[in-house]
Amino acid sequence: MQTKSRRATTVWLVMIGLILGIVLFSGALAPQAMVILLALYLLTALIAMGTFTSDAFRSRLPQRPQKQEAKAPRKARLKISSAAEQAQARARQAPTYLDQFALVDIGLIASELGSDGLRLKRNNMSLDDQGIQPYAVVYADPSWADETATARFEILDSTGRACFVHEETVYLRTGQNNILSSYRLPLADKAPADANPGLWELRVSLAGGVIGLHTFNLAPSIERRRRMIQGDLERRRGRLEDETAPLQDDSPVSLEDLLRGRQ
Repeated sequence: MQTKSRRATTVWLVMIGLILGIVLFSGALAPQAMVILLALYLLTALIAMGTFTSDAFRSRLPQRPQKQEAKAPRKARLKISSAAEQAQARARQAPTYLDQFALVDIGLIASELGSDGLRLKRNNMSLDDQGIQPYAVVYADPSWADETATARFEILDSTGRACFVHEETVYLRTGQNNILSSYRLPLADKAPADANPGLWELRVSLAGGVIGLHTFNLAPSIERRRRMIQGDLERRRGRLEDETAPLQDDSPVSLEDLLRGRQ
């Protein structure tokens, strides 16, 4: 039945084509009208033969770039800081590196006591700061959603000695997770006596693996140096006063001493 229908359609198309050819070759129509009639005939023939469908036409259309971007994973659109990129690159060299998380940001928050009160800053660490508190921003895949993991913060001084180690349990969600240490490393007057300025390192681990190695510079204490210089100046001033002070004797002078002095 379907074969007979297709055969009848073919015969009908041939007859229409012959009539259209006679009209075109007769020259009775304008060239624009001839082009329109020919286009309509070809379109009708394609539809009648079943070679032109809406699905086939839609499949040949180029896809919109917006749809392709919408399918891109959210992780690829993260704004990762330069410090996080360098810290994760260093962490990849560690034998305990864990590649299940993306490090978005890493650093320390330093608190300093100024004339206007307590202020927070993220860069230019110094031994004059009241303390430094490590943090990390981590992207977790859906496989880690609603899971708990142990976050570990380590701060190593310029000699590689661990000056600060803290672990705490964090609750992870899909996407970005802000992990801030509940404790800080005290500095200023409470800094360790052997705390040396120089290049220090912050190590951040999560779920048993290292995810970031961040290096930062710790400047020497200007206040401590000022106190040392002031104390040295006071000691020198004291020695100078002792050397230049005149000899004084407050004891009374007897008559015999006066007469002895005239002789």
